[in-house]
Amino acid sequence: MKNKLLIIPGYLVGIGSLIILTYRTLLAFFSNSKSVTVYVNRYGEQYADVAILIFIWIVCLGGLRYLYLMIKEEKTSTAFGINILGKKVVNKDGLYLGVLKDSLIDKKTGVLNSVLVEPSDEFDSKLYDVDDDGNMIVSFESIKVEKDDVIVK
Repeated sequence: MKNKLLIIPGYLVGIGSLIILTYRTLLAFFSNSKSVTVYVNRYGEQYADVAILIFIWIVCLGGLRYLYLMIKEEKTSTAFGINILGKKVVNKDGLYLGVLKDSLIDKKTGVLNSVLVEPSDEFDSKLYDVDDDGNMIVSFESIKVEKDDVIVK
């Protein structure tokens, strides 16, 4: 997460520069001054700079959306203020089920639906739904986090 957050200052500098470039381009493009040169290619097209600038804005805003989703996904792997990935998973009787491996999030709503538990060798995971890799799929509503353990109700 810390390495991902280092991307934010880079985007802020990039967007700041893009805002300045956009301001200067629009100022030059709409200026009545004869001292401002607007590039016109041999076909008489003076809009190439503006089109490129719009394309750069689209790429930049798409990158910001991706960064937002990446940070949002990182936050959803944290429950109750602690990171639950990698925690030991036990049932309500204290039987060791395995280790919490990943979370399954509804991409439309951003809600954490279920978690993936990598089963221990001693536990028969056939009592639970399993994914293609053999990980147990456990509903998020059926787990409870206590200190170092995740308890399946």
